[in-house]
Amino acid sequence: MQSQQGRAKLVAPLVVALLLPWPLLLAPDNWWAFVLITAAIAVTLRLVLGPGWTSIAGLKLSPAHALLVIASFAIVATGSKVLLAAVYQSAGLISKPANIENQIGFLFQALNEEILFRALLIGFIIQYVRSAPLVSIGLALLFSATHFFLYRFSNPLHLPLSIAALATLFFAGVVMNSLYLIFRHVGFSWSLHAGWNVVWLPAPIYDAASHELLHEPQVFDRVLGSPAIMAAACAMAVLSFAILVRRSSGQTSN
Repeated sequence: MQSQQGRAKLVAPLVVALLLPWPLLLAPDNWWAFVLITAAIAVTLRLVLGPGWTSIAGLKLSPAHALLVIASFAIVATGSKVLLAAVYQSAGLISKPANIENQIGFLFQALNEEILFRALLIGFIIQYVRSAPLVSIGLALLFSATHFFLYRFSNPLHLPLSIAALATLFFAGVVMNSLYLIFRHVGFSWSLHAGWNVVWLPAPIYDAASHELLHEPQVFDRVLGSPAIMAAACAMAVLSFAILVRRSSGQTSN
């Protein structure tokens, strides 16, 4: 029985990883595809993992936490809008209003990624690497490195991200990993991920001087590489990681 459960926990992230890229391979206005993939992930995990799939997928929240997740999403989205307005001005960027359908799509994209990279991947690795802080740091490094290779080698522009942008991605990875490891559900990591993504990723961003539409690697570099964004991500990473270390130390001593 335990061997079957172990195989199921290995198969689940592999299957979800195969489902995840499909919305990005379709036409530009593909917000609905993220919703369909979320449904496909739910059905797949139910079949592979059985009745307890919601807990393994990080979707089992108490009613109190569910309300807090909604509130934290609203706070993150509002704070992101204010912060990005200042960043765009200092970085010489212009942002046009985002399409509401695309924003809905990014809500589900963030959820799909949280299920895979936080609940399933961390849930599998933590069985073998017992140190939660080490898992948080290690997967944050992988998160940052994945973005570097994605934009350097698979993107048509072949643009390497700056050290500052990669540092911001690392800090963001630490925050989301630590939030999952603290609460053992994807609610708060999703609220941070989705609250940030729905504000900036669906909106067309232009260079203020040339009025040229910027591609995603260029946006990542100029926005995530800004000192204000990097400082905010670093502060959240330090706070969340400190809480994780303290909680992990307390569990060890008990």
